[in-house]
Amino acid sequence: MVMVDARQGFLDAVALVLSEHRTLRLVGSVGTVGQALAHGLPEHCDVVAVGLDETNDIAALAQLCRECPTLGIVVMSSADGEVHLPVALGWGVRGWVSRQDGVNDLLDALVDVAAGEAHLPAEPLHAMFAATLNDRPDAVLPGARPLTDREAAVLDCLAAGMSRHDIGVALELSDNTVRTYVRRILRKLHVHSASAAVAMTRSEMTPTGMTNGMTNGMTNGHVTDGATRSSEMAMSEVQVHG
Repeated sequence: MVMVDARQGFLDAVALVLSEHRTLRLVGSVGTVGQALAHGLPEHCDVVAVGLDETNDIAALAQLCRECPTLGIVVMSSADGEVHLPVALGWGVRGWVSRQDGVNDLLDALVDVAAGEAHLPAEPLHAMFAATLNDRPDAVLPGARPLTDREAAVLDCLAAGMSRHDIGVALELSDNTVRTYVRRILRKLHVHSASAAVAMTRSEMTPTGMTNGMTNGMTNGHVTDGATRSSEMAMSEVQVHG
């Protein structure tokens, strides 16, 4: 991946974090989109993260999208920059994070986009969908993205009233990895809290109150080995706050 941002201190901090990351490898970091293109950096990576600001403005982002149409692009933007999200999506941008988010959120976005997924903020998307519905009364809102087995297991534990620490113990995950899964669950369900995610799924639960067939694998707030073996391998995360 390549980092493009006018803040050298930020680039140095992210480079330090990425040096310890298991799946992301930093190819280079520069201050402007023009420098990245001049040095041919996008040709040697799958993902580019661009800090959208006065130095790397929307015109620079448009140039990057135009010259590298197959590149996975993640935009780091201030809150007022989200006005550019609709047009950026049309250009092919697949990831968008706020500058107010922590470095972990940026890493999540980079991993998702590198894997071919989208990583987009829920509230601006909801506003876009609402505007579309106003123009097209016959349109319907998109459904929530399906959860992976491990995400469903974490949600089952939340629905059972387990704390995030207890979930980590039960599923053999670090506390930070549990937080990562919870963030992904909220993003996929388009909600902003774990309680809202649980409330949303309760209407679709089986009579036993479990969503993923884990009733027989959970007793007294703990998941048995059988339920644990059915889950995916836990991934490691680096906890760094921006």
